Amino acid sequence: MSSARADQLAFQGFAGQAAANVSANLQGVRDDFVMSPAEAERLGAAVAAVLNDGTAVRAVTFALILLIAGAGLEWLYWTFAAAPLRAIIATTATTPRQAVVLALRRLALLGFGLLVFTSSTLATAMILPWPPNVDAIVIAATALVVALRGAWIIADVVVSPHRPVVRLTGIQDHNSGFVVGSVVWLTVLAATAILLPQLLTTVGSAPHLAGAIRVGVGGLIVISLLAVVLIVFRPRSERSNRRRRRPRFPGAFIVCFVIVATAVLALAGGGRIAALLVDIAIVAAFLGASKRIVLFFWRDTTASAEEPAAETLPDMLPLIVLSAVRFATLLIGIAVAILIMRVPFTELAAGSNPLAQLALHLAETVALAFVAHLGWIAIRFAVDRRLRRLAPLDPSSPPTENTRLLTLLPLLRTTLAVVFLVLFTLSALWTLGIQIAPLLAGAGIFGLAIGFGAQTLVRDVISGVFFLIEDVFRIGEYIEGGTSTKGTVEHISFRTVALRHHNGPLTFVPYGLLGTVRNDSRDWVIDKLNLPLPLSVDSEKIRKMIKSIGADMALDPELGPLIREPLKGKLYRVDPGVKIFRCKFMTAPGCQFEIRSAALRMIEAALAESGISFAGGAPQTILVRRAEPVSITSG
Repeated sequence: MSSARADQLAFQGFAGQAAANVSANLQGVRDDFVMSPAEAERLGAAVAAVLNDGTAVRAVTFALILLIAGAGLEWLYWTFAAAPLRAIIATTATTPRQAVVLALRRLALLGFGLLVFTSSTLATAMILPWPPNVDAIVIAATALVVALRGAWIIADVVVSPHRPVVRLTGIQDHNSGFVVGSVVWLTVLAATAILLPQLLTTVGSAPHLAGAIRVGVGGLIVISLLAVVLIVFRPRSERSNRRRRRPRFPGAFIVCFVIVATAVLALAGGGRIAALLVDIAIVAAFLGASKRIVLFFWRDTTASAEEPAAETLPDMLPLIVLSAVRFATLLIGIAVAILIMRVPFTELAAGSNPLAQLALHLAETVALAFVAHLGWIAIRFAVDRRLRRLAPLDPSSPPTENTRLLTLLPLLRTTLAVVFLVLFTLSALWTLGIQIAPLLAGAGIFGLAIGFGAQTLVRDVISGVFFLIEDVFRIGEYIEGGTSTKGTVEHISFRTVALRHHNGPLTFVPYGLLGTVRNDSRDWVIDKLNLPLPLSVDSEKIRKMIKSIGADMALDPELGPLIREPLKGKLYRVDPGVKIFRCKFMTAPGCQFEIRSAALRMIEAALAESGISFAGGAPQTILVRRAEPVSITSG
């Protein structure tokens, strides 16, 4: 028999077994609903008999004593704790982190009050001589009350519908009360679905009634969840006034699909698979919302721009907290999945169970990702902080000695990101038990093939490496390439350089096409200008005047720091009807236009003061009349 035939038979056997299990479970559900009325009638008769023989009076009396003991001790506790609670409620939080501290204090006070009530109630219940089976009912009722109050305390502290200033979530005011009520209602339903069927099975000996109630309450939970999802995810009217965004896949559909799929699996007998699906859905949802949740507590620092030194800690701390929250979420999800699959701890320690091995490998991979992410956060934060300190305050300012670091640090950050990603991928594969040696060999062959097939790409990358090593250009410098492309360097990547033309267009030029590069932004620039003056001016006087103007410009507090050599001038040539004086000066790169404009203004003012005007553009023609010949006659 071939292996394909064997696999087909195995799959058919598995599918047949699964179908048989589903059919048997649905048959059991049908039997529960069919036989539950008879069990309910029998249970009602038993309860009526208990009420008639006086046992109910003693049970009710003990229940009142129990309630008085629990409520009395909690009242005594609140006589001392009410004042601190009022002080906490009256305190206004100025930052989200102060709101967390206040919420934790309030939660501690309310939680300790619930603990006093629970412990006193259970202690009293253990002392009293209850009638048979009544103690189990009392304990179940106490558990229901504790679950109800605990859910309300947690929801009220987190959502805080009446005091938005201490709210720990981004829930809107119009949804806050509904969220608290929904949490309490779902908690009551879940506790009822767990406690009531257990009581009916152990105390009332009514397993079919318990199964029917479990299915009925479960259906009510599903309907309630769907209603909550549809209400919370409903489109708000104010969104229509916002800027139109790209249509997104509706999140309500995904959540409703998960809820319905879980209910169908649970009804069909796949309780573990349904629980595993719920675990995965909760972990995925929390991971997706973790960034928004964590940054919510630092919104006061992210919303305002502070000094670089002042925002050092708030910038890095949220990223570390976010990474830790995601790591803890994944570990908790894996641990819950192990508990759902009921893997024995002996097999978990020995690693004999394949599911246990997979869970351990996943936990190791998550830990490795956490460490790698922390390392990447530290490196990226250090590079970004350095870039923030080196960045000029004015984007149009000329390049400085820090522009080389501004050029290389982004490339270093990208390179380290690629290195971290490759190392993490290889380490994760090795942790999962996958041999990486064949992958490395295949990657070498693949890289060789790319090297031969993409020679232009290799040429561009290698040319860029040597351009950067030789410090040919930096961010912010104005260059001209051999391809007649010119502009200011705005961005440098592994293959191209982005040049912003002075008219606005942004051109991406591969390094291999740059060729000869002329850098117009290095060290200094010499600018020259011509002055056309009349022939009648004194050349030495004009030279001294230009030199005096250059000295005044060098002493100017704004222009002086930009000048490397002061303005000088001399007679350059004499054209018909005009003297051309050549002026020159040396300035910082990019400042020659400002210096030229200032020099022309000062020269114009000095010439006007001396009564000298610029020569006209047209050449002057001088006509000389030739004398008529004189005839001499002898007398």
